[in-house]
Amino acid sequence: MNGEEEERDRPARPPSRDGDPPEASRPERGTPNGSGDPVQENGSGTGDATGSERRPPDVPPPSGGETRAHEPRHHGTHFSRRAVLLCASVGALAVLAAGFVSQIHPSAPYHALAGDCGRDDLVVAGGTDVSLKAQRRALIKQWNASSYPDGRPHRHARLVEVSDSTDLQHSQLAAVEQSGGCAYDVLIMDNTWTAQFAQAGYLRKFTNLSDTADFIPAALRTGQWRGAQYAVPFNVDVGLLYYHEGTTPPTTWSDLVEQGYDAQLADYEGLTVNVLEDVWNDGAAHVLTGNARTDEKALSSRVYPAIRRLTARVQTSLKTSRQYQEQDAITAFANGDKLMRNWPYAFSALATEPRMRASGDRLLFHVAPLPGHTVLGGQNLAISAHSPSPGASADLVRYLSGTAAQRQLFSCGGFAPARYSALGLTPAERSPADVQARSCSALTGRPPAPGDPDLPNQQQLTELGQAVVTALGRALPRPETEHYPTFSATFRECSNKIFDGTAGGADSFAHDVAKALNGRPSSC
Repeated sequence: MNGEEEERDRPARPPSRDGDPPEASRPERGTPNGSGDPVQENGSGTGDATGSERRPPDVPPPSGGETRAHEPRHHGTHFSRRAVLLCASVGALAVLAAGFVSQIHPSAPYHALAGDCGRDDLVVAGGTDVSLKAQRRALIKQWNASSYPDGRPHRHARLVEVSDSTDLQHSQLAAVEQSGGCAYDVLIMDNTWTAQFAQAGYLRKFTNLSDTADFIPAALRTGQWRGAQYAVPFNVDVGLLYYHEGTTPPTTWSDLVEQGYDAQLADYEGLTVNVLEDVWNDGAAHVLTGNARTDEKALSSRVYPAIRRLTARVQTSLKTSRQYQEQDAITAFANGDKLMRNWPYAFSALATEPRMRASGDRLLFHVAPLPGHTVLGGQNLAISAHSPSPGASADLVRYLSGTAAQRQLFSCGGFAPARYSALGLTPAERSPADVQARSCSALTGRPPAPGDPDLPNQQQLTELGQAVVTALGRALPRPETEHYPTFSATFRECSNKIFDGTAGGADSFAHDVAKALNGRPSSC
């Protein structure tokens, strides 16, 4: 019996109307009905890996018709509650150990727990859910409480929040996948990880995706590697400019840097993002982006001088930002700083902050696109090559990436959608002026709780959506390379040394960054 037949034969776990375990709180607002727009696939692809590269498996077709992901035909293996809890506890310890090992010895393998492969539920693993009122968890609960069109219950799913640090998320997910373990089914990945995970054989390949025109093209491309689709966009991120009421937002990058703003310059992935945005807007546009080759000449003559010019501001108007990650910047902005660069989710976080509201629904701040290029960020959904339930996992990915789910993430959670339709747009009509948004209560049909303002409202979400769409037209991806973590770590170290005046010259910088792009770490 092959793996796909075993999955069909294993009985589905009845959906829990209460959703996840007690630590996952029930969303306070209602949720839209329906499963979203399906992304259809079939398993006819044969893969395109050649040579010594591992050939990744394909994602199975959607459940329905003759292929039913978990239609019970025989009695499958059942485990006692004690055994399940024991496996879960040991598995959690193993995963934590894996993350620790991967940070010390990134290439050190460890043995996966065979017990994980016999579970009946789906495990979705990603970073901390920072959406307003945990909308990712709300979507998982909706999936658990709903069924397929033919009445079959969905396979029960649960969300594992690995870390609020992008770097730690990467370490743990990569370590588990490298081990060949069955701990995770669906991965919520930063969109820069696709190349590394696909090249290493950690992901199943999607074939014959339908309705791809509804995805924002740049977002869809972040899930591709060597012409194949390995991940589907969950949400997009772009840098936005937040400013207090009564403040005139700068219209040029040089004015923004000169005035000073709350950036994210602590030593983590945010530093790479913020420095790249400055570099692109200060003489090095289209360098260190996408799959374009970056030679040492461009690094030494365009990138290095831009970082040197930024140093003067980092030591003055941007000095406090060297301690900031996203939430630190939000706090500083709420405490009175006039300008802030941050992701779209910050809008909803600020809108629900009493200090940022006047009487009624009026907000004391606004949002606009950054005055120049921004990093195209975001999270993608992928299926682990080691998932014991690839068919049900594919169905869950379709659900989470559908229009209804992405509308909910935007209106109720503040995450920018990766589908045009979630903003009331089409591929042909995608002007910022055409954005249509609804408040969470209007979308779900349920008013907020007494005393809880219905914010952001329709007008405010439309403002946010228009800023996102405008910024997407200026957004650039980070370097597309299977060695991205090595590049980012080296680039951050080099930037910090330039800021501190301890770095070598332009040629040394260029040589070290070029090496990192090819997977060779350097101390700069």
